Amino acid sequence: MRLFQSLLILCFLLFQSCEVLDDKPEALEDNKSAEVKPEKPIEITKVTPPKKEETEPEPKKPVVVVQKPTPDKKPKPAKPEKAGFTAELLAAVKNWNAIPRSVFPLRAVTIQKDIKFNIYSQSGQPIGSSMLPAGREVVAIGHKGSTLIVSPSNKGTMRGSIAMDDTDFKEGVAYLFELRKRQRAAYAEMKAKQSQAVAINKTPKATPNSAPKTKVNERKTSTPLFEDLPSPGDFGHGKFCICSDCRTKRLAQTGSMK
Repeated sequence: MRLFQSLLILCFLLFQSCEVLDDKPEALEDNKSAEVKPEKPIEITKVTPPKKEETEPEPKKPVVVVQKPTPDKKPKPAKPEKAGFTAELLAAVKNWNAIPRSVFPLRAVTIQKDIKFNIYSQSGQPIGSSMLPAGREVVAIGHKGSTLIVSPSNKGTMRGSIAMDDTDFKEGVAYLFELRKRQRAAYAEMKAKQSQAVAINKTPKATPNSAPKTKVNERKTSTPLFEDLPSPGDFGHGKFCICSDCRTKRLAQTGSMK
């Protein structure tokens, strides 16, 4: 019995020893496969960029400074200016009691009350009548004291009368008087400049071939008061305004130095 047990033990040991021998080659193979072969070093070649050809620097463009145009300053509009009843005017019209005939006929006189116009025949006989409402413009053709003789138009046989203070007749006369005064002053100044120019250019002796002097038709300064002045008109400041803007607009519209 003991012999049998010992044989079994020997057989078991032999079997164990064979397994250990079989495991060793596998372990050796595992160790060999685990060994990593060293990689070959990668050769790095430096690539040198091609040299750029040296070029001459471009000349700098001149800087052009553009100046912005300065906006033109707009002239300030003229303020309304109305002619007053000056002492010189009142003396010329004798305090509205003896108005010169050169004032008449005066157009564009605005009436402030209704007027009844009588229609007359060529022989002077009344043949009818007509009413004109307040706010309309008439033509003053004369006066009797403080009463104006008026007509709807410069031509025609209709006549009516109205108090001078019920119209803007006096304002119109003051307007015309002031314009005539300025015209005469401007004309006198122009004549003075012409005289100075003639005196400077005048030669002491006249040559035989010199052209004969021609007389200049001078405007008489004794022109009756208000004669040849057109009627006033409204150009934004009222029809009797004498500011520079209104006078310039009248000149552009009518071609007359009103």
